[in-house]
Amino acid sequence: MNIELLKRKLLVKYPFFGSIIAHSNCVVEPSIETAGTDGTNIYYNPNYMETLTEDEQIFVFAHEISHIAFSHMDRSAGKDRKLWNIATDAVVNAFLKQDGLTAVKGIVDMEDAIDYDAEEMYQKLLAQKQQDGKQGNQSNESKTQSGQNNSNSSSNNTQNGKEEKQDANHDVGHDTHSMWDKAIEKKQKEQLEESSEQSSTSNEFKDFLDKISKMFSKKKEKSEQQPNEKVNQENIKNEEIKKITELGEKRAFQQNRVERKKQLEELRQALIHQSQGHGSDTNSQKINITDIGISEPLIDWRMLLKEAVQYDVDWSYQNAGIEDGVVTAYLEEIPRPETEIVLDTSGSINETLLRNFLRECKNILQNSKVKVGCFDTKFYGFTEIKQLSDIDYLPFYGRGGTNFEVAVNAFTRRVENKIIFTDGDADMPTTNIDAIWIVFGNHKIQPKGGRVIYINAEQLQALASMYLINDKGRSR
Repeated sequence: MNIELLKRKLLVKYPFFGSIIAHSNCVVEPSIETAGTDGTNIYYNPNYMETLTEDEQIFVFAHEISHIAFSHMDRSAGKDRKLWNIATDAVVNAFLKQDGLTAVKGIVDMEDAIDYDAEEMYQKLLAQKQQDGKQGNQSNESKTQSGQNNSNSSSNNTQNGKEEKQDANHDVGHDTHSMWDKAIEKKQKEQLEESSEQSSTSNEFKDFLDKISKMFSKKKEKSEQQPNEKVNQENIKNEEIKKITELGEKRAFQQNRVERKKQLEELRQALIHQSQGHGSDTNSQKINITDIGISEPLIDWRMLLKEAVQYDVDWSYQNAGIEDGVVTAYLEEIPRPETEIVLDTSGSINETLLRNFLRECKNILQNSKVKVGCFDTKFYGFTEIKQLSDIDYLPFYGRGGTNFEVAVNAFTRRVENKIIFTDGDADMPTTNIDAIWIVFGNHKIQPKGGRVIYINAEQLQALASMYLINDKGRSR
């Protein structure tokens, strides 16, 4: 089973859940029978997954991603656990089936769940349970009045109560919810410990912390410029979970369908534009790119980039200072490789291709210092990228012709890594340059020097067609 391939297919199918899919770890867990989540990671039994087809595997992972995306675990507090499990599974499965995914055997399958959010479905199930309880009490009273032994009736009720309580701890549907209780208890314990620590912190200790903070004030700006990408990615994921949870299941799945169709249409248009020629004009038109998102890397940049090392910091006494008699070490940045990236923003590059260029720029940032610029028949300058969010606010200009001579001459001579993202639709430059050409589409190029990596347009089109077939004839 190829986890990365499954995640890439999920990203295409569910772009609205992009950050959650990309940054949710998938962990092998033989102790569970099927699959489950603790609200952060996805756990699965490989023996179970191997019994499924690839389409069924996608369904299982999409189901667990949905539990994470909609905070189903956190929202279970104070609810009848079994009914909440049924409600969330029923709603999620209904929307996944509507999206054309192949359901696995044993799922909670309620056709009318498609009309509800999880909270609404839960209230419906709870009302049904309460109504059934009233009818059961009336039936017991009738039996007692007709001469049934009251003590036996009481004993039966007690036994039924035990069975119901015991049954509430059982999993429902095809996946396990057994991790939810432990995860909730762990979270509550952490919150309690944090609250206790905060309340016990003395004013004297707070003053000490303030003093320590001031000691590093001279390096504050530099420290802020050293992004902790893991924390940043987790923050992006949490923000997306918050947004999706607030929307609710019905609106979020609907928004995903809108986003997916928009991307597929943009992809088709991009492929059409590739046959229209590159032209020679410079338009300098401002291009607004929104909802860039993130994706799994199309390329293993760690292997490709020269002198690629992991980002780190080091305690150094080279420029240490003395404050209040204490020698203070400062954080120093360990050298990272430098990469300059130029993006083709000519008329043949539409928003979808440019958005894919930028997602790869985010992946490159994990392994290198990065500067990004764009060009058509003019180069519009480099911008230094220090954290992922910088890419979301980059200014872009272009929509003219394509001049690769301009692109290759934009690079700084000393930089280790030079990368060009393009559709390849223009004459090659006469300049010999050691650059990496990332070509989206069918145009075969032969630059002087460097290497070429193709992201095949036919493969993208086939992938788009597959999902269009799944959507055909389905009500939206």
